[in-house]
Amino acid sequence: MSILNTFDHPGKKQNKEYFIQLVRSAKSDDIIHNSELDLLHRIGSKLGFTEPEITNLIAETDKSDYIPPYELAKRFEQVFEIVGMIVADGKVEDNEMRLVTGFAVKSGFSDEEIPGLISLLIKGKREGMDEEELFEEYKKVRRSIGK
Repeated sequence: MSILNTFDHPGKKQNKEYFIQLVRSAKSDDIIHNSELDLLHRIGSKLGFTEPEITNLIAETDKSDYIPPYELAKRFEQVFEIVGMIVADGKVEDNEMRLVTGFAVKSGFSDEEIPGLISLLIKGKREGMDEEELFEEYKKVRRSIGK
């Protein structure tokens, strides 16, 4: 057994805190729909969590201290996945918008770019655009506002 499996290394801790944010977005309307649950399991596996770890993290409701990644692409990816979570059930509630907006703020996006970022991601997810296409589109918008 690796020492990394015994203790949470910084990357795993960051993934855990991020995953908890995803769970919160899924729970924001008080119901985790099957589509959201499936997405949580796919993302959890992608982050390297086992099925029991995913189940425990979904059940966990403790406050977390999210530490965003440094790289813009990784932060964008995480907001993209949270938006995917809030649109997974086919509707976007006000509390889900507040949650994704708060997550974008915690991720280091500016107040002036967040509305456009979230709008781009919701529209893109609904139109079936992939993450790379949306990231390229976002970078164009970001350059136009001087970021």
